[in-house]
Amino acid sequence: MYTKRKFFKIVSQTIICLSTLFLALLLTTNAESKIFKIEDIEISETFDANFNKEKAINNAFSVAFKELTSSVITTKDQKKIQYTELSEIKYLVESFEIKNETFLNKKYVANFNVNFNKKKTLSFFETKNIFPSLKINKDFLTILIFIDNDKNQIFLYENNPFYKNWNNIKEKYFLINYILIDEDLEDLKLINENKENIENYKFDKIINKYDINDYIISIIFKNKKDVRILSKFFFDENLKIINYKYNNINLNTQKELDNLIFQTKINLEDLWKSNNLINTSLKLPINLQLNSKDTLKIVNLEEEMNSIDLVYEYYVTNISSNNINYKIIFNGSPNQFLKIMRDKNIKIDIENEIWKIK
Repeated sequence: MYTKRKFFKIVSQTIICLSTLFLALLLTTNAESKIFKIEDIEISETFDANFNKEKAINNAFSVAFKELTSSVITTKDQKKIQYTELSEIKYLVESFEIKNETFLNKKYVANFNVNFNKKKTLSFFETKNIFPSLKINKDFLTILIFIDNDKNQIFLYENNPFYKNWNNIKEKYFLINYILIDEDLEDLKLINENKENIENYKFDKIINKYDINDYIISIIFKNKKDVRILSKFFFDENLKIINYKYNNINLNTQKELDNLIFQTKINLEDLWKSNNLINTSLKLPINLQLNSKDTLKIVNLEEEMNSIDLVYEYYVTNISSNNINYKIIFNGSPNQFLKIMRDKNIKIDIENEIWKIK
């Protein structure tokens, strides 16, 4: 017969085994490949005797790939993959979903969600000598100043074609959200008072009115048919300046004005992407340990790992009744990893070779 002590020992061992099994199943589920998700790609095809649904799906893959690359790769690097074969794109697709499918008026229309395998996609970019950027959407306070040298006048709101049309030009893949300053006569007065030194003016009195730390100031100089756009881009306590000149521009033509705004936004997007590049050639191995009984911390850690684009992959190396050990491959430096963890309120003890979550 079993004694009470033996009975409780068996029950205890059973609980440990079940807990370990639960954790293993949880980790297997969460360790699935991360994805780049591109949503609501609308595809329209003629619906007749020659209709081929596979053609529509393939079209969705191509459009989704273009949107993905437009959001994480600079314009210069996009040229390296503009002729990517469909077979290469399909290899990167993890899964897809078709929504709101209709067959009306001899038209097939559907919305697609396409998920790209992140690990495969990053490896593909690396083979093309492309460093993609983190897909970070951000608000920027935006000041647009139009200087018409032909009339010797400066415009901030009224008669400023850029201010009036700026937010009409947008694409799904744009990462920057422009918060235009409110119309304020005091601001216009300040700018007019400093128009002779406008390129060096600090704009602090205007910027400090808003609760946004990062800003973009674009000064557009018109001289007959030439346009020069000087942009000051301030983020993460750093100031960067870009300067582009365009010839033979007619700002009275809506199409030319829209094209100029679009190109200016592309230049700003490229600058923002360049600040957030993922160095996929740098693969830093990090050993991380935490208490295997602290299920909430385990779930939280894996959720955070799945949300961090700089995490190339992670997996469990060992599970015991006391600890669970992870191997994390990180596309960055140790300090970057620790900063990200601090920002997510995850405290790490780094005194030993194997770092521990407190």
